[in-house]
Amino acid sequence: MPIQKITKEEILKKSIDVFRLKGYHNTSMQDLAEACGLMKGSFYHYFQSKEALMKELLVGVNTYLKVKIFSIAYDSSLQPKDKLEQMLKKMGRFLFEKDGGCIVGNTTLETSGLFYEFEPVLKNIFTEWIDAHKHIFEEAGKPSETALKLAQQSIMELEGAVMLTKLYGNRDLLIDAFNRTIQKLD
Repeated sequence: MPIQKITKEEILKKSIDVFRLKGYHNTSMQDLAEACGLMKGSFYHYFQSKEALMKELLVGVNTYLKVKIFSIAYDSSLQPKDKLEQMLKKMGRFLFEKDGGCIVGNTTLETSGLFYEFEPVLKNIFTEWIDAHKHIFEEAGKPSETALKLAQQSIMELEGAVMLTKLYGNRDLLIDAFNRTIQKLD
């Protein structure tokens, strides 16, 4: 098999699908190389290890979420309810556009306490997600401490709803979590 020309960005896009389906621990370098149309040895020209690939992938997910989803919370042209609805819809599409689970939630569960190099990026993603929700709750008139608690509860419930939606194949569970998050604005 001749060496294929592929960019790091293409490898990251294809790799996220494999990690979403198989999880971090069950994904081998061979799985990743095959998904990218590369020989396993060629894969190491792009990334030194699976850990290096995952860290870069998580940094990319963090950037995407910050720019495309969390930034909605700070759009001064929208009302708090509109911000929250738009964020939830975009996050739902991000979570369910492909098979597998939430790459952030799954990687956190699988690697926390084992791969410390992922933790700062994972914590940053969750912190920015919570901060975006907190900002919206504050704009809706909630005191800062209450807004933080509501934001944390919302993220916990949404992540749980993603798992149950995947497990039971029932999207209504996620829709219910979205609706309860919006009701917290009242």
